[in-house]
Amino acid sequence: MKYEPQAPSFLGPRTSYPSQLTGPESGAYYTAPTPMKYLAGRLLQSLFTLILFMVVIFVATRAAGDPATLSLPPTASPEEIEVARHQFGTDKPYTEQFTIFLRDMATLNFGRSVVYKEPVTKLVGNRLVASVSLAFTAIVMVLLTAIPLGVLAARNRGRMPDRVVRSVAAFGQSAPGFWVGLMLIQLFAVRLRLFPAGGAGGEESMSPEFYVLPAVTIALPLFAGMTRLLRSSMLEHLDAEFVKLARAKGLPEMRVVWVHVLRNAMLPMLTIMALWVGTAVAGSVVAETVFNWPGIGSLFLGAILARDFPVIQAIVGLLGATVLLANLAADMLYAVVDPRIRIGAGAR
Repeated sequence: MKYEPQAPSFLGPRTSYPSQLTGPESGAYYTAPTPMKYLAGRLLQSLFTLILFMVVIFVATRAAGDPATLSLPPTASPEEIEVARHQFGTDKPYTEQFTIFLRDMATLNFGRSVVYKEPVTKLVGNRLVASVSLAFTAIVMVLLTAIPLGVLAARNRGRMPDRVVRSVAAFGQSAPGFWVGLMLIQLFAVRLRLFPAGGAGGEESMSPEFYVLPAVTIALPLFAGMTRLLRSSMLEHLDAEFVKLARAKGLPEMRVVWVHVLRNAMLPMLTIMALWVGTAVAGSVVAETVFNWPGIGSLFLGAILARDFPVIQAIVGLLGATVLLANLAADMLYAVVDPRIRIGAGAR
């Protein structure tokens, strides 16, 4: 007897499918996981990864020595060292230190900054708005440029537009961020005087013209990666059978490309959008330092140089959790857009 598999449905009831391990002729079936089971599995994986990440932060901040001792000048007396160790909690056993560390990270109680003498949560929160607004501006720039140029390159494969787009993308992936920022300042701020050279750290830094140069510095590597991936994905789908069928039915070429092909080619973009978070974080540290932008990137670099361990732990933990949430969101979007991802996980 031959069994016909039913079409998968993300929101419908659980559906049985022939087992790929024993073959459809054996009559053995597996059950595709429900959305809640799929979500629960991804949440558990993310939680386990987050705990491992916290272990790495805890060990790394103590690998170079006692944070309390490192935060003090070399001339500190033994009494001052003891007071600092009690303040940092490093006079307790490592197991107790780690338990307190996890509790504080879960409750967002990061202590007080050694340098700024104020609560770390307040210090990071004040800088977070500027960093998020700058990253959002960079992402908008990427979406407005990478998608049309990626489509343009794919439709003109091997011709001049394709070569120009690929050259710009190669430059964006290979050029160091600090060098790009300095060249933008030299050209557009010093010579042409079109944009300011950097944020002033006050209200004027929130003006639109202050966003342009640092946002371009962050967006350039993101633009390069998305453009190249979208071009490759578009080329893969332009020769697909459903595209030939749409053209045979007489659909306009613009509708075929921008609706049918692009919609399918955008699936791999979900993965790179999740990776954008890590790339944007790395780029923001460089861009905010070069352009004197009052965000968490410049705060993070200053905390490293000043050995401000509470600020370092807070920023690293926050950014790590953000990257994990972005990847979790990408997994869930993949399951919604393409249920084969969820069904494939159930088969394994």
